Amino acid sequence: MTVYRTSLLTLLFLTAVISDKPHVALKFGDDLSSYIMIAPDMSPLEEQVSICAWIKKLSPTSRHGVWLHYSTLDTEDGGNDEIPLWLSDNIYMAHLLSGNIPKSLQTPVYSDWNHLCITWSYSSGKKTLFYNGVQIGTASSYGQKFSLATGSLVIGQFHTTYKMEASFVSSRSFGGEITKLNILKRELTEQEVAKMYRSGICSSFEETLETDTHLSWETLLSDDTEKHGNIVKLNLTCPDHTHEPTTGIPTTAAPTTAVPTTAVPTTAVPTTAVPTEESEGGCKNRWAILRLLEFYNKVIETDLLQNLRDIWELLAEFNGHQIDEALIAHL
Repeated sequence: MTVYRTSLLTLLFLTAVISDKPHVALKFGDDLSSYIMIAPDMSPLEEQVSICAWIKKLSPTSRHGVWLHYSTLDTEDGGNDEIPLWLSDNIYMAHLLSGNIPKSLQTPVYSDWNHLCITWSYSSGKKTLFYNGVQIGTASSYGQKFSLATGSLVIGQFHTTYKMEASFVSSRSFGGEITKLNILKRELTEQEVAKMYRSGICSSFEETLETDTHLSWETLLSDDTEKHGNIVKLNLTCPDHTHEPTTGIPTTAAPTTAVPTTAVPTTAVPTTAVPTEESEGGCKNRWAILRLLEFYNKVIETDLLQNLRDIWELLAEFNGHQIDEALIAHL
């Protein structure tokens, strides 16, 4: 049994950190017809919320492309529209509740993936903006709560009404790419946001926050969520290895490729993805086990395939057992 210990332990590690789910992004057409509009129940967000996503700006740098916008009917103000939430791809606008969050000067690199998060809670009285895992702005929000009035949540456009009807501003169209947009019903800590960024665009870290997730990226990707106009689904091709992030404001790394998948419409052009950044380091490719000395540079033939089968069969003997230190020690 000890013959396969090294390979099996590596396999167990890879199984734990790699998600088999495809990593899908949405590319929005640079027009007024490309958007997602929903009317979710926002009551769980009344006293705290966190909104995080990976954003790639493709529109002109001077444009404040709005990737997320929430409008409500302010019944206390004579039935006028209220904007509790407005987020732009160049970070110029990070509006939550009654105002924009003052921030340090930071412009996302054009056509690169950047991680953005905005967090808030009624109890802390603070709203905070994060860029690539680093806090770049904060503002007071004492006494304010998230509006529960009738409203509409729009991805990809600046919406001028709370109603479920298209009423957009061309100078605010997003026209970029987005992935892993999740709205959580909890104020994430600075450490959690930093770890989410370090874990990378292709990690499964967001799955650990499933119980706190109010609106998930999987729900937005689902065919049950209507997508209007020229919105294309793209499969991101993740890098083979990860690396430690730099200190301070993180910089972006060399791009990798992405492959179009089924889309609306069916045609698409390839995109690029920034390499994953994972605090623990290590491989992120599902075939990374083949880089072990037992397999790397070897010819694929019967003995090598049998070695792989033996590893899986040994693991299968423990079907139903939790992968923990006790099991690893036993193996």
